[in-house]
Amino acid sequence: MTARQQQDARHREAVRAYYETGNEALLGPMLTELRPRLVDFLRDKDVRQPQRIEDAVQEALLAALTDLRAHKYVTSGTVASWAMTICWHRFVDAHRYKKAHITQPGPDEDPFLLLSTTLATPAESLPINQEEEAQAGTVVAAVTHAVLGLDPNARACVLMHYYQGLPEATAAAHLGIAPSQFKARLQRGLTSLREWGTRNRHLAPATEVYAALLRVDSGDLFREPLRLAC
Repeated sequence: MTARQQQDARHREAVRAYYETGNEALLGPMLTELRPRLVDFLRDKDVRQPQRIEDAVQEALLAALTDLRAHKYVTSGTVASWAMTICWHRFVDAHRYKKAHITQPGPDEDPFLLLSTTLATPAESLPINQEEEAQAGTVVAAVTHAVLGLDPNARACVLMHYYQGLPEATAAAHLGIAPSQFKARLQRGLTSLREWGTRNRHLAPATEVYAALLRVDSGDLFREPLRLAC
């Protein structure tokens, strides 16, 4: 029996003992062991923002505990796989809420790299004035110039991963390079963009401008598959 299988067996036993006694202290070690597994699960799903991972894991553990109190866990699968399903649902729900409520990005998010997802969805009902639309257009133009100014290797990786939404492994295979090489080039591009953002803080969009970005047409640059040498 592997270490992971032994852990799964301990978790099932902990749940069984809790159901029999109602002693929640029996669940403590199990929840502690589940936390890093849920973090790894989200990272394997290509979730990049540490704060979003932490929030989803915390909510999943609380939801799992609530369901355990109601005896909703069934023993047809491992506790970990059950918790991972809860965790993914929590993450997706939070992502949908975030897209429906336009706000400024959190401290762990790069505002310039969020523009691709922001531009993807029209929002006809948002009250946007001409000045905000003009500011949004300025931001898009500046970001486009910065991305295209990256060295070709880093630029291709940034465009494929952040703007086309390809997972790292898929993008690496498309470019014919190793995943580790893709990750290194991507990180180089991100470092350059963050340095650019630090030098151009005046371009960071305000909340109203983020809403206006929904209406700005960025053209076909980030919508069509790109064939860039890498």
